Formats: sequence, C-alpha cells, structure tokens
Amino acid sequence: MAATNPGGAMAAEIDAEVQNFKDIQAQLQSVRNDLQTVLGQLTENEMVQQELEVLDGSTNVYKMVGPVLIKNSLEDAKETVSKRLEFITSEKDRLEGRAKELETKGGEIATKVQQMQAALQQATAAAVQEVAKQAA
Repeated sequence: MAATNPGGAMAAEIDAEVQNFKDIQAQLQSVRNDLQTVLGQLTENEMVQQELEVLDGSTNVYKMVGPVLIKNSLEDAKETVSKRLEFITSEKDRLEGRAKELETKGGEIATKVQQMQAALQQATAAAVQEVAKQAA
C-alpha cells in the first residue's frame, strides 16, 4: 500500500499554525508588558503635572540632571511635563492599537486551527471507515 498520508500533511500544517499562534501570543505579552510600563509612566507624570499646577510662581523647582539638582523655572517644568505626557499618551495609543491588532490576529489563527483540526478529524474518521470497509 503506497498511498501518501494526507493526515500527516494536515497535522504538519496545524503544527505550523499553532507555532504561529504561540509567536503571536508572545508578541502580545511583550506589548502588554510595554503598555504596563507606559501606563505607570503616564500615571507618574500626571501626578507631577497636578503637583506643578498647585505651585505658585515663587516656588523653587529643581530638576535632576545626573546626580545634580538644577534650578528650573516653573513654566519650563510644566512645559516639559506636558510634552512628556503627550509623548507617553501617543505611545500608549500605539501600544493599545498593536495589542488589539495582535489579539485579532491571534483569534483568527485560533479559529483557523480549530477548523483545520476538525477537518483532520473528519479525514481520519473517513480513512478509518475506508480501512474498515476494505478489511470486511
């Protein structure tokens, strides 16, 4: 009996898609970790901005440059924090978009794998019935 095994080819395709799914999940986890970091930075900078809003113009503000504290104007500090918040917010939006894209892609691959597994099971059942008929 020199017939090829279509089940083996189908199983190999399923394995390749499962590996693809695992890769997507690893990327998604990395994006989620990055998003967690960015959200922490966003919260921290929002708190700094709130604290700067409470201060009046006569308050001394310092910024750390390396190991040294340097006097900074209140307006300059507010502007720096505002720009930092803009950057962090855009990075957060980018990461959220990437996470949603990966989730969608992962869902599509999972559905495809399920369909491929169902087709493999049907092909296996048909092959078993064919062998049973030939043996009878």
